[in-house]
Amino acid sequence: MIGDLSVVTPSYHGDLERCRLLCDSMDRFCTGHARHYIVVDDEDVGLFAPFAGPGREVIATSALLPPFWAVGRWRGRRYRWRPGIGLPIYGWHLQQLRKIAVTLAQPAERVICIDSDICFCRPADLSGLATSPRVPLFLSPAAITAEQPRHVEWREKAHAALGLEAPPLPGDDFIGPMITWERATVRAMADRIEAVNGQPWWQVLARQRGFSEYLTYGAAVSNDPVLEQRHERVETSPCLTYWTGPALDEQGLDALIGQLRPDQFALTIQSHTQTSIATIRSAVMRR
Repeated sequence: MIGDLSVVTPSYHGDLERCRLLCDSMDRFCTGHARHYIVVDDEDVGLFAPFAGPGREVIATSALLPPFWAVGRWRGRRYRWRPGIGLPIYGWHLQQLRKIAVTLAQPAERVICIDSDICFCRPADLSGLATSPRVPLFLSPAAITAEQPRHVEWREKAHAALGLEAPPLPGDDFIGPMITWERATVRAMADRIEAVNGQPWWQVLARQRGFSEYLTYGAAVSNDPVLEQRHERVETSPCLTYWTGPALDEQGLDALIGQLRPDQFALTIQSHTQTSIATIRSAVMRR
């Protein structure tokens, strides 16, 4: 059923215009989902409130997690803290916690996590993600190697949170811009983290500081035969990523869109490429 799929987007004030483009492109091209949840810091709710509508809801962090208090900035990052988490964490950590929390709080059986720097550029019917017999589990096989110390750390901490020992490298990478989750699996993952550590799941992950919600989900599925049976591993993403390179003009964006496979319908263009959001909007919304 179409009502069995929600879209989840964590965002923040720095991505306001990118998130606006995501919403506009979803409204133009995207069908087959019940609701779109945008989850932001409490102080950002007013900025994002205009995005809410009949099929879209803006949710504050405080509606999902215990209070995290602002403790200043360092190197441009806004840090948060609360008792029991050790060192403060910053917005990227909270975005990961929000994905898990809103997945558990919303009613759909499945969610697709979509970053706020994504935009749809073709008609996309997401209902197949709700009705497929098994949940698509995106991965890049054996993509994590010793040459990727951050990913190695995230992988090890994902297994540790679940009370597991990380297998030898190379390891599968479950990180991507559009990731489908099953709510029951997220619940099983959170329950296991709490049973192993004797603390709330969000506190365990926050104490790790360097962690990946997607690698934790992937480790949970890969080490539980019941969960594994409910998932189907897939190696292709419906989103094409432009990660490095010069800023794109409209001609360059048209060329990039022309590279989409038939099963792809979205783009993510990393902000560090300095590609203008206005240029992306023009190239996408005139299609």
